[in-house]
Amino acid sequence: MGRRLLSHLLISLAVFILTATFFMWTVDSRVLEPTALSSELRKAGVAQEIAKLMPEIVTADKQESTLEEAEDMKNKISQAVTVDYVDQKITEITNSVLTFVRNGEPQPVISLSDFPERLKALGVETDGDFADEFAKPIELNKEGKLDNINKGYETFKLLKYAGLALFAVLMLLEWFVAEKGQKLKRISRVFLYAGVSYLIYWLALIVAPGRLTSTLQKNVNAEYDTMGLIDSVLKAVQGIFSGYFLVFTVVCLGIATLLYAIRHYRHGDVLPGSAPVARTPLKK
Repeated sequence: MGRRLLSHLLISLAVFILTATFFMWTVDSRVLEPTALSSELRKAGVAQEIAKLMPEIVTADKQESTLEEAEDMKNKISQAVTVDYVDQKITEITNSVLTFVRNGEPQPVISLSDFPERLKALGVETDGDFADEFAKPIELNKEGKLDNINKGYETFKLLKYAGLALFAVLMLLEWFVAEKGQKLKRISRVFLYAGVSYLIYWLALIVAPGRLTSTLQKNVNAEYDTMGLIDSVLKAVQGIFSGYFLVFTVVCLGIATLLYAIRHYRHGDVLPGSAPVARTPLKK
């Protein structure tokens, strides 16, 4: 009884370590990778939604302006803050911040020095003070809040590899702890449970965006409609994780199926009492 309980404990730990380690590797290669993150944000249309909202955001506090002045300002801002321009700035921010998170240098900044010139080209007066405000790059880590994230990333990298090593140790222990005739069955359960878990996560990612958009919109205190932006961000999250979750599900369930086939069709250890039947040669 004690041996069986230990076996089930090892299986539970192995499933947790396997799924958690895979999630860490996915985060590192998808969320903390500037190229991958920028690509998913672009495909989800985040830049389009931000460009669409910028005129509303900038003019939201201009209550002293007349309706005609507000509309004129919105029109000029929409011409200056194009989708390509927003996409360029998103890419710059992700590259700058994530490079710092991974490497600890250089300090992340974003430059908007070209913004006054874009407005000026549209006939908007940009006096010296306005241009000076955008001349200096914005320091994204001015208060040092990202320093702890960079330090944490070093630990995160160690945990990625430690997870793989620990999973291998747990599987080896399970092989020796499991009763004879149950070894492949117990090992296959690890991959079966891990695959089913990520199948549920994948299905949740497919269903969640449509249901979360309206809920999050209600919690946003804004005078303009942010539903499109929220929806695009959720789609980006879906794009970042869903494909990897599905591949992991297929691989794990594939391994579980293969071990099942070995046990039942290749006379593996699922039949501990079986022995090959001796064949008597035919007499001529």
